[in-house]
Amino acid sequence: MPAQTSKRVRNTQLRRHFLIGNEAHVLPHPTYPSPPPDGHTKGWKVYVRPLPNGPDMTTWLKKVQFKLHHTYTDASRMIEAPGPFEVSETGYGEFGVEIRLYFAPESGEKAVYREHYLVLAPYGSEEQKARQKRENVVVAERLETIEFNEPTQEFFKAMTAEEQFDWLKSKKVGRGKGRKAEMVSESEVEPTAQLPERPVEGSGAGNGLGAGGAWSRVYERQVLAQMGQSAASLELALEHEKREMEARRRKMEELGVAITSNEALVGRCF
Repeated sequence: MPAQTSKRVRNTQLRRHFLIGNEAHVLPHPTYPSPPPDGHTKGWKVYVRPLPNGPDMTTWLKKVQFKLHHTYTDASRMIEAPGPFEVSETGYGEFGVEIRLYFAPESGEKAVYREHYLVLAPYGSEEQKARQKRENVVVAERLETIEFNEPTQEFFKAMTAEEQFDWLKSKKVGRGKGRKAEMVSESEVEPTAQLPERPVEGSGAGNGLGAGGAWSRVYERQVLAQMGQSAASLELALEHEKREMEARRRKMEELGVAITSNEALVGRCF
């Protein structure tokens, strides 16, 4: 285990949300070599990314190892900060990508594993599939969460510093002599380490909700509501199946009694 660089902050937990996913395009595509390798029909990119309005990932994440299918040259790819933490390739088949996350040394935490199944073909409703084909892009990503329990003091300081949001800001110089430049956020959504209350423009592409449709508390509530509806529908289906099974059981019992009676009658005849 990595050596701890400072004492730990007791009874404290730090949490970071981030995205793991991939995007894929039918070849030829301007972002991939042309002509593509023989037999390769798709260009794809697998990645680990921050939330659109979240803190800088490199505050806590320093390296990401992507393990591709063994048929790829240099199947194990290590990407170090500042990133971006992504791997681009071409191919024709889907497979599971093993992902290993390495944290900042001052965190005193071991690396952790995640896995992402590479999605190349359009998916979802017929409308979603048609849009993916029309725009020639398939995006498959999910929200992940990392929890750091009782972080080291040094790591806690870095994870609660305002500087981790500087990547979302631009330098703005005031008018007049002697006015200093300051870092200003241009987003309409307040930067936060948690899920934003409302969607951030440009997020959620490929998730069936359109741009800006995902990765917010609004979306989270929508998903929970859908899960509740699905659970209720499943409960009704189970109750229906139980009644059907009970009816079949009674019918089998009646059939069994009838067979037993017929056997007894045949026995008396002989």
